[in-house]
Amino acid sequence: MELYLKPSDIAEVIGVDQEIIKQTLDRKHPEIEPFLRTVAAPAEEAEGKPKAILQLRIDGLAPLITQLSYNIPTNEIIENLICQVVHIAYLRENTENLETEIAELQEKVKSLQEERADLRVQINNLQEEQSKSWKNRLFKLGG
Repeated sequence: MELYLKPSDIAEVIGVDQEIIKQTLDRKHPEIEPFLRTVAAPAEEAEGKPKAILQLRIDGLAPLITQLSYNIPTNEIIENLICQVVHIAYLRENTENLETEIAELQEKVKSLQEERADLRVQINNLQEEQSKSWKNRLFKLGG
């Protein structure tokens, strides 16, 4: 996971308009400033002009939300964060279930590979017996 978020990513996570986030970050409030860094915009976004983008380190979300809460209703932020927490919990649960399923499937694959190896041994033994009996029949008839 990236440790820094662009304003668009922050907007998606906390459910606040991207322009409001940009304005708040541009103020460089003393509580938020230690969590900020400036990076160059990708070439396709810069359109030939050097453009800087402010990014916020992920642990700076709490002071940012505090600053935002002075200007916008916090219930919207809280609702969006609750959705994010529920989504993360759902993803964790799915991950655990998938890990369990993967372990079970790996055991089945191992069991099938062992069974396959046993069948190959049996096939080889049958082929040896068949070739011996064929030779025995041939030599009995001829002798």
